[in-house]
Amino acid sequence: MHSRVFLTTESNLVTFNFDKVANSLSFVEGTDVQVGSSCTDFSISPDGNRLAYSCPGGNDKFQEEFSIWDIDPVNYFNNDGEWYLEASPISATFNNAGTILVATDNVKLYFFDVVTHLLLEDYTLGLLEGEKVKKVRFSKDGNLVIISLENDAHLKSSKFLYMNTPPITGTPL
Repeated sequence: MHSRVFLTTESNLVTFNFDKVANSLSFVEGTDVQVGSSCTDFSISPDGNRLAYSCPGGNDKFQEEFSIWDIDPVNYFNNDGEWYLEASPISATFNNAGTILVATDNVKLYFFDVVTHLLLEDYTLGLLEGEKVKKVRFSKDGNLVIISLENDAHLKSSKFLYMNTPPITGTPL
């Protein structure tokens, strides 16, 4: 398990190593770089070996694309593959075991095997007009997928949706 601290913006990632004994941070050379465009979410796997940086403007050549890179936390452009969606990614997160990545493009929820990058299941969200996904997360116990929504037209309509985590498994790490 690595002790790291990450900073993100709408385009850049920065990685720091954290020394627990000295209570200090050290910058990881080569990590304060532009990795995407219009990025909206960031998630790190529980083992600290994978990053999912959701960038609707894209990662590759910073063009709009429909995937999320499986990023190495200290060498961003040495990615281990991609998780492909049907539209631009908005949010993604890893399950507690680090074997499943759930992602959304504001139309569907996608459940991917983290290691093989294969799609395991997808579900149409069926959002109301004006609703947009802000974040998707797993509950602390991992039994629920929680979706935070906003509605610009009707702020009082902003809400959380949830569903039981489907009975799927990913490749063990």
